Amino acid sequence: MNLSRREVLRSMVAGALSATILSPAAAQTPPAPRLRVQRLSWAGVKLVCGDSTLFIDASYDPSSANGATPDVPLTVDTRDRNALVSHHHGDHFDAAALRNALGENGIVVVPESVAPWADTRQLRVQPAKLHEPIMLPRGTATFMAISVPAVDGLGHPQVSWVVDAAGKRIFHGGDTVWHGYWWDISRAYGPFDLALLPINGFRQVVGRYTDTGQPMSLTPEQAAAAAEVLRAKLTVPIHYGGESPGYTEVPNAMQRFLDAAQARHIAARRVEPGSWIEL
Repeated sequence: MNLSRREVLRSMVAGALSATILSPAAAQTPPAPRLRVQRLSWAGVKLVCGDSTLFIDASYDPSSANGATPDVPLTVDTRDRNALVSHHHGDHFDAAALRNALGENGIVVVPESVAPWADTRQLRVQPAKLHEPIMLPRGTATFMAISVPAVDGLGHPQVSWVVDAAGKRIFHGGDTVWHGYWWDISRAYGPFDLALLPINGFRQVVGRYTDTGQPMSLTPEQAAAAAEVLRAKLTVPIHYGGESPGYTEVPNAMQRFLDAAQARHIAARRVEPGSWIEL
């Protein structure tokens, strides 16, 4: 049977496509890297994707190693490691711990408004403007980080962070109070696969800060409302369980948050420090 030129070409193309699909080389294509998130101490988290690690608001107190609730060390097992900070307070920006974890080549991204307040000695610091995409590491851009507006309970500069990696999007709220930017953030960057939100509604009574009874970070109920606006597929509470003299938290913060999230039909989960979140 004689075949037309068109039929011969069609047969050749089909054969080539079949060989490509079934070839061992194609079958051995490595899978795309996945994103894993470890909750650290207090407000800190560690993101690991492929050969890159990104810390957010990571702090570590070695004196707590033998305590009832020991801090989680800032360990790294990847070649590239960098960090983001939301503001300069020591429980969110631990310069000594970051120097040790990041080594000589790691970069700490500090919001432009925070840089004048922060101890950046012996750290490689990259200032970032609001809504400016930052690629980390610079060579592979495994993570894209964007700082977005937040409001600090003590009146200091602060941002929240949006991080994109491996097709997932994360929101980290530092210890922000309730504000009116939630809807803009949701519209511009949501929905989020994971939102990490403070829940302890703390009140700090030190020096000029008198106790007015008003929360200086999100209360449990406000955190659940923020998660709803952000369209978070999963919300994990952070920044709770640290009451001390002059620093007061709302009572029963965790249970109040879980109840408020359930009432709003928000998927929420308690994750203990050191545990991993698989996305």
